[in-house]
Amino acid sequence: MASIRPCNKCGERISIRQMPHKQWVAFNVGTDDPHKCKKKNIKIKILGDISKFPSRLKTKLRKVERKTNNNTLIQINLALNYGSRQELIYAFKKINLNKKKIITEKLISNNLYTKNIPDPEILIRTGNTNRLSNFLLWQINYTEIFFIKKLWPDFNKNDFNKILNKFNKIKRNFGAI
Repeated sequence: MASIRPCNKCGERISIRQMPHKQWVAFNVGTDDPHKCKKKNIKIKILGDISKFPSRLKTKLRKVERKTNNNTLIQINLALNYGSRQELIYAFKKINLNKKKIITEKLISNNLYTKNIPDPEILIRTGNTNRLSNFLLWQINYTEIFFIKKLWPDFNKNDFNKILNKFNKIKRNFGAI
């Protein structure tokens, strides 16, 4: 947790997707002590289907999410057992349950795991892989994507600052001509 700091240049939300659900059983980011996140004013939001996680882990994840819900300095979105197609199916099922007749972008967005979270401005894909791997596909329509050869553990502050400098030089049109 100590290595995550808010950045005035990049906003205050970070989404992290690293491992499939079986590897998350041993995961610990404030789940053992949500007071650390609360004390540092860090909000934790879980994105994904954690229904198949062990009960103890689900309880810990929901607890840290609940205890940090009002924090405002930085928000960390943890994509656990997350897939973008799965998220869209989840949203359409919720919409169908509510018997909505007119489907709009706003209606879909309001039923995603990322409801009330702004779309990302930057996506950094490490590991010399040039694909999106089913990650936030609905949300990244105007996101600037940076592919980095380094593996995640080797990615550092200098690499991040280089990306921010490149990002700040981009003229963003958001679909306009």
